[in-house]
Amino acid sequence: MTTISNPPYNMKWKHPFFAMSQSRFAFGLPPENNANYAFIQTALDKNDKAVFLLPNGVLTTSDKEESAIRQALVENNYLEAVIQLPDKMFESTSIPTSLLIFNKHKATANVVMVDAIPLAKQVEREQRGQVGSSAHTKRVYKKQINILDNDAIEQIMSLLDNPEDKEGMSKVVSIDQIKNNDFIIQPTRYISIKQEKTDSSSNLKLICEDLQRISQEKAVIKLTINKKMAQDLGILGLCELLNMSADANKEINEAYKNVPDVNIDLNTEHVVTLTNNKVFKIEVKKWDKLPDIIHAFAIMWAQMSKQYNDRENVALMRLKAIMLDNYFNN
Repeated sequence: MTTISNPPYNMKWKHPFFAMSQSRFAFGLPPENNANYAFIQTALDKNDKAVFLLPNGVLTTSDKEESAIRQALVENNYLEAVIQLPDKMFESTSIPTSLLIFNKHKATANVVMVDAIPLAKQVEREQRGQVGSSAHTKRVYKKQINILDNDAIEQIMSLLDNPEDKEGMSKVVSIDQIKNNDFIIQPTRYISIKQEKTDSSSNLKLICEDLQRISQEKAVIKLTINKKMAQDLGILGLCELLNMSADANKEINEAYKNVPDVNIDLNTEHVVTLTNNKVFKIEVKKWDKLPDIIHAFAIMWAQMSKQYNDRENVALMRLKAIMLDNYFNN
């Protein structure tokens, strides 16, 4: 039997009673703030094979419990392949995801890493607004999403059936190689970048424009967060890395300031502020086009708020019924 699952992402859950005595948690107990690895372990406890579509955080998370489980899955040779998918494959969110393929009875001790991002094609879809007033929900928006067509899927399937090292696309890695990379299982860490012959003079302007655009988009969101909260969420390292990147941009701007035909002014402002105060604040620095992350947050917030509101209404109805019953019986 094979489990194929696209479970709720990063869902909070409660540890069941006597959890550590349950066979499904033999590799460790996932944190209560994220059930991703609970889904994986539960499936593998029941079946020999499993395929999961999950956010890329599972590939690199530095959370103590999650990274220990990921390490155990690799060391016990359960992980068969990881396929990194392009972002914007869902109409409701741009979150990047990956397919993780598990097999408890693999023929080899290798893991197939596949980068499917270069195979993506962009298409335009129409979608109604999902959050806000009726003026918004009745409006039809055009949105660019990424897809993998039949040819792309066939290429991926071919690499899974006949694993090989393919520049810019796939790499067959050993458990020792993954161990040397702190058990991070993100394919792009292992796959060599495909080198293409280009006319440097004609592409220099495009590269500078692309670099400038990426730097600006990266700085659209500013996060202020309590340092311990960032650590608990497993993003402290990323927060520090983003700020180091901004500091490095100062040197890059200075180094290229007088270089002919290079026109860049990279963002040097810290996009994350770590504080000891009890603060979690997201600032949008550019309002002409809201970033995808804000749209994704709004949709998730609306879904969760509606769920809480519905549960609250049910509880109020139960309370009302009990109060009426007590009133008429006394």
